[in-house]
Amino acid sequence: MNTPKRATQREVARKAGVTQATVSMALHNHPDLAPATCARIQRIAAELGYAPDPFLAGLSAYRKQLRPVKYQATLAWLTNDEPGSGWTWSMSAAFRGYYEGANRRAAELGYQFEEHRLQAPDMTPARLEQVLKARGVAGLLLAPQPHPGVRLDDFPFASFSAVTFGYTLVSPQLHLVTLHPFRSMELMMRRLLAMGYHRPGLALGTESDERADNNWSAGFWSEQRRMPKKDCVRMYAERIRALERGPFLKWFYHYRPDVVLTMGPHVCEWLAEDGVRVPEDTGVALLTVPDGGKYYSGIWENPHLIGARAVELLIDMIHRNERGVPDVPQCVLIAGTWVEGKTVRRKK
Repeated sequence: MNTPKRATQREVARKAGVTQATVSMALHNHPDLAPATCARIQRIAAELGYAPDPFLAGLSAYRKQLRPVKYQATLAWLTNDEPGSGWTWSMSAAFRGYYEGANRRAAELGYQFEEHRLQAPDMTPARLEQVLKARGVAGLLLAPQPHPGVRLDDFPFASFSAVTFGYTLVSPQLHLVTLHPFRSMELMMRRLLAMGYHRPGLALGTESDERADNNWSAGFWSEQRRMPKKDCVRMYAERIRALERGPFLKWFYHYRPDVVLTMGPHVCEWLAEDGVRVPEDTGVALLTVPDGGKYYSGIWENPHLIGARAVELLIDMIHRNERGVPDVPQCVLIAGTWVEGKTVRRKK
């Protein structure tokens, strides 16, 4: 079998009338070259059928692994906590996991990692851009926003590569990395039904659902369609933004779910205070467990992996010199892991 001859960078350079080094820079969208020059050389490379040799690329990556990691650039963890709101990203165990996973992976790849605040005193988007450039920041990881529906249209993203977490930033639409909430809900429902539960009920405020682009409720309703109608429990107060003890208990005693699917562990406390034993009387499964499944049952979000994958995506963008708001945003969805914990029990 004859293998067709692979076009080389040298041939592309000859056709384009430039050096091989210029071709290499153009194929990586190097900022020292004009965009028009990069586009022209990339067009010529495509016409000649040039493609990187995967074996040489693998060898190059292997050699890099053998060399000590050197400083590459700085990545910024960009937060948007609102002063006086009482909310910070670090209050969430999952978000802390994102940060820790991102920080660790950045260090492994030779990148410095530092936090910057959009809402710092006297800070403006233009001022922050100056600070970031002075610090040698090449890429931004946007921490989860304080609430759904946040817009940051006045920030100069054109100067940076940027990746965000989850769905709370609605504009501009950047590449994002997040838990796969729809599949995680499917997984949770199927595991609970397999354990012998028959009447799962979803108790979730609208804000928690909106943070996941309403994928929690969508996954729940999708699985309910497979269940007998008599076992379908109406979702708790769909239009209530946050769970409250009184309305929750009223819903619970009205519909009598045998397992409650919810976001926070406070539901276990409310039930216990009212004399309901967990898991003996009713199971409780959390949409994102805070402790890796040591006690609470539910979905482990794999937050450190989410943080690491976000850094890898961001560094790939930096290598390709992809800056600003993408024409077609990408979503990297990380599967959640079911952990049985101690707040549900097998009923079969």
